[in-house]
Amino acid sequence: MNLEDELRAALRCKEPPPDFAARVMARVAAAPARPAGRAWVRWTAALAASVVLAAGALEYRHYEGERAKEQVLLAVRIAATKLNKAHRKIQMLNHRSNS
Repeated sequence: MNLEDELRAALRCKEPPPDFAARVMARVAAAPARPAGRAWVRWTAALAASVVLAAGALEYRHYEGERAKEQVLLAVRIAATKLNKAHRKIQMLNHRSNS
């Protein structure tokens, strides 16, 4: 298999050139340092994300509460309708038996 041979050759361990470490260190030294003053940006973004998530969670709880309230009110209306029907039927039967 030619592909396997090529992969083995490409992935074989090789010794780096003698000046490799010096070149890496020179590039590190030449790279611009990240300013430490920008850390507040990350903290601010993290805080803002936390506030948004907390507000979203509170809003969702409010939504769920409103939904539960609507379901309870619907159940009470249905129960009241059934009780009114039963009450009318009892009154009708009492009226017939008294007549």
